[in-house]
Amino acid sequence: MVLEETLVVYDPDEARRIAGALRKKGIPVRIVRKDTLVRSIDVVGRIRDLKAAIEEGIAQIGDDDDARPWLKRTLASLGEDEEEIATFLQQHPPGKAVTPAMPKKNLPELYQALWTEGADEVEASREIAKILKNRRIFALLERNGQIEWTKDGEAILHGYADPADLVATLSGEIIEEIGLETLRRHAVKTSMTIISDPDYRLEFSPEAISMIDIMDLDELVGEMEIDLDAYDLFRDNVYAKRTVVSRVIAILEGRGTVPVEEIFAALQRAVFEIPGKIEEITLDLDLDFVKGLLDDMRKIGMIRRKGAGYRSA
Repeated sequence: MVLEETLVVYDPDEARRIAGALRKKGIPVRIVRKDTLVRSIDVVGRIRDLKAAIEEGIAQIGDDDDARPWLKRTLASLGEDEEEIATFLQQHPPGKAVTPAMPKKNLPELYQALWTEGADEVEASREIAKILKNRRIFALLERNGQIEWTKDGEAILHGYADPADLVATLSGEIIEEIGLETLRRHAVKTSMTIISDPDYRLEFSPEAISMIDIMDLDELVGEMEIDLDAYDLFRDNVYAKRTVVSRVIAILEGRGTVPVEEIFAALQRAVFEIPGKIEEITLDLDLDFVKGLLDDMRKIGMIRRKGAGYRSA
């Protein structure tokens, strides 16, 4: 059905809220969950092994290979991580709580707190970078079993590890650049994670499209954090379809049965306006769309069909 429309929402609560508000006004809408599986490929190994594999990969490719700068940056980043972990471990000996190094505030809250304290943009960026570095180190130590949580919610550094022996994860892009054999020679493994990524589709029938109050829907959606680009596309489609529907009704008013081809031709040559909004509107529609449009309008009782043509309801 060409008059059908779908609004994609990523939060199930927001989908239910929109549907509930519309249903209270008698507008039929259906929620359909659509699942997409997303796969992510990583390479996993000790920092020392990852560095050795990348170094071998760099040695195998030519100086003009596009991957060389990226591999060098990745190698340098691993080296920086290794140094930062060593510094962190020196500052936080085994048995010491490291919870204070991990602020609980999210980044917007941290920025707000820093600005409130009078920090300028450079100082705030430097402090945020330090916090992000600590969080990255913390996450790496936790994945390697070096963080122990107490019943009171304190994070305690457990034992001591050589930073080079900590297991890290890199993007699977590296496989294409240095090859599986090189990675395997250095005991680096490949890992795939498959994630379900659902969205919630609000399906509007032709009848629902004819009943929606766009201004009311704008107000409702304005209170939510939905994808505005997706909503704008939905809104534009609804507006355009209702504009075409109103033109079909105008063509049929005061006339008897009008053949499909004549309706199609009238739409193609029509030039009309929306008073106070748009001075000139023209339509460039294909015949199959018009046939589907007329059939949808008939099904919801907006027009009637008689023989090979249509007439006003």
